[in-house]
Amino acid sequence: MRRHFVRSITSIFAAIALTLSSPTVANADSRAINFEFPTYHTGSIDGQDGWAGTLGSPINPAIDQAVVTNTYGYSSFGGQSWRISNAYTDGAFGDWPFSPSLVNEAGETAAQNGVVYSGGTRQNHFEVQWDFASTVPTTEQMGTDPLTGLDPLQVSTAPDRGDGARMSFIKMRDTSTGLAIDFADYQDQKPYGSESNPSAGCGPEDGFVTTTVAKNLDRTRPHTVKLTIDFIDGPRNDVVNVYVDGKFRHTGGTWEDYYRWCHESGGGTGNPAFDQSRTVDSMIFQARSGGGTCGTCRGFGFLIDNLSYVSSQSECHNGDGDADFEDQDGHKHHGHFHGNSCETQDNDESDDDDQGRHFESTSVDSSTFASDSSSETLTMVGTGLDGGLPVAFTLVVIDYGGAAPAVYNLVLSDGRTIVATLVSGTVSVK
Repeated sequence: MRRHFVRSITSIFAAIALTLSSPTVANADSRAINFEFPTYHTGSIDGQDGWAGTLGSPINPAIDQAVVTNTYGYSSFGGQSWRISNAYTDGAFGDWPFSPSLVNEAGETAAQNGVVYSGGTRQNHFEVQWDFASTVPTTEQMGTDPLTGLDPLQVSTAPDRGDGARMSFIKMRDTSTGLAIDFADYQDQKPYGSESNPSAGCGPEDGFVTTTVAKNLDRTRPHTVKLTIDFIDGPRNDVVNVYVDGKFRHTGGTWEDYYRWCHESGGGTGNPAFDQSRTVDSMIFQARSGGGTCGTCRGFGFLIDNLSYVSSQSECHNGDGDADFEDQDGHKHHGHFHGNSCETQDNDESDDDDQGRHFESTSVDSSTFASDSSSETLTMVGTGLDGGLPVAFTLVVIDYGGAAPAVYNLVLSDGRTIVATLVSGTVSVK
């Protein structure tokens, strides 16, 4: 799917009316896990309800993890939760805890599932949500490592197919000012990788980028993390939205181009049969050595609860908008947009009455949709011209259905970030 649209913006803000069309989800295959008895009993989670290492192998017994009785005062966690820390760390994958697999995997049409790792009917959308909380809500959990010095509590998790081929990444950390959450994606910068020149996608300018999406979170209460992933055929266009405690925090990509272009992942061969993304059907939970080892965290760490994940297939939706927006500096602009996710072309025009700064997209590679109980979110990814210079862009619009002003967020690869809210007119994302 490709689109064309034109936008004009000030040096800080582009006010744009949106009509957005993007996919929603159907034919869902899901799992919901609350770690309660009798499905789960206290002790190692190894072998319980499908939790295991790769292909059912044992979880490393050195890993500090166990289902525990909830004596921590978190009422939303019920009678039991799963506890894990970084008292033990390493760089392995296969013997860390994998959650039970979905019947139907999610991924791009040509994504590799390793034949034995995931299967079912291929879907193009994956969502996962979980709660986490500190077992020591009164203070930061910090250990002393003889090599690296002070190492705080840290645990990571990622959508996976069951062998460590992670397609996204979230790290939960304890800090002196509260809990923090990091997100990491792989970014292929120009010159882009291609079938004729795959090494260009794994050069010194490319790599994993870590973004702190939440920090200073209250250590005395649980927090909710949600990822939505839309797998879109082709390079550099998967869309990951990150939410924390019900609020949108960040849009990024998956790790698709790491597997597509980098030799160490098995890609970069120039053969499209091998240079492909990966599927997902479960979650891997780890404490990587690179994040630090907290030996004194043994028996403590984070509680994980209310874990749920789903794979599903997208459907088409429409949208229209004609509105004024205002940024944090009070600049007002008007825009009009109409689009349909099932069409091959859309258009949008907007004029800046203040400074004439002009952004124009040359193409939209993807338009994706996610929803929760209070909002509908549309994410568009593509390339364009900002002041005549080429840029990549990500546009995120959140429609609260009138309960709050719609949010508009445009991020350009030249460093400009624009955040604004609806002042008048209509925005509909549905």
